[in-house]
Amino acid sequence: MADNEVKTPGALALDELTELSRRTEHVKQRRDRSVLKAMTAAVIALGVAVTVLAVAVAVCAVGWANEQGTIVPEVVTVEKEVTVEVPQFTILDPSVDYDRALSDETFTLNDSSYGPIRMPVYANVPRCAYPSELFAADELTGYMTYSGPDEYMAGVDVSVYQGDIDWQAVKAAGFDFAMIRCGNRGYVTGLVVEDSKFKQNIEGALDAGLKVGVYFFSQALSMEEALDEANFVIDLLDGYDVSFPVAFDWEVVNDPDGDTPRTAYIDPEQLTNNFLVFAQRLELEGYTPVIYANKKTTVWKYDLPRMAGYDIWYAEYNDTPSLPYRYEMWQYSSKGSVPGINGNVDLNICFKDYGAE
Repeated sequence: MADNEVKTPGALALDELTELSRRTEHVKQRRDRSVLKAMTAAVIALGVAVTVLAVAVAVCAVGWANEQGTIVPEVVTVEKEVTVEVPQFTILDPSVDYDRALSDETFTLNDSSYGPIRMPVYANVPRCAYPSELFAADELTGYMTYSGPDEYMAGVDVSVYQGDIDWQAVKAAGFDFAMIRCGNRGYVTGLVVEDSKFKQNIEGALDAGLKVGVYFFSQALSMEEALDEANFVIDLLDGYDVSFPVAFDWEVVNDPDGDTPRTAYIDPEQLTNNFLVFAQRLELEGYTPVIYANKKTTVWKYDLPRMAGYDIWYAEYNDTPSLPYRYEMWQYSSKGSVPGINGNVDLNICFKDYGAE
């Protein structure tokens, strides 16, 4: 068509329709390519996910099979460090036959209801080695002395009830060691708590140069609870140089409000088991466990033949001790007066230098 040719309206509309159709087809082709790419990507992603899932299922299946003891054709030995785990509690064998034979000896035990009671002595439980006539109170200080061949050390035992203590003054007064309450179990609530002055006392006593041991007031009803108490003590002692014993302190409690203490009627076998579990757990950590008890508790509430090998921290507020069995520490007064300590404090004498072991 010549340049000066004039298009008819029909021809113009046909050209525009053709161009519009061409453009529409181009857009459709671009859209189809985009959809194809998206679908391809989705398929790839799905394939990866299926592969990962298959691997995970295979790993779990192998692990499950191994847990069920599936036999495999080849056993590969791998050397690794073995960690010894402390059991949840120590199983004590009640079938062990302990020698409870009695000797011809007797001793006197005074009871508020029955008065003097004559008690037989076990034949094979070690005897006290300290003649009572060799004990004497210092005329100036009132502190107990011992004139026998065995060397002895002087000590105090304290808790939150002594308040703030000047440990340098205690050391200067001639004391060698301190037994510090680290905690207790509530005799009504059963809650195990730290003595609020424990850290202050143990750090002060160690800084002053005293040898230090601790005691825990137990109200455990079972071996499991006794183990909990032992673990609690072990955690508290972490980082401290405790060279003297860790004492298991169970006592008869007279509640002023009339509440019945949780261990008021504990069986002697159960109490003995509790101590033995407590002691064995402490021994695993390198500590020296001892029993704290007065005469009645020692002979009425503990099975002494089963506890051979464990030292006794004996409490009797008298001029001379009267327990026939061997003890290594004697708490002889609850009304001592010591420089650096306000009010009354328990006084002790010890015949064994635990810190030298």
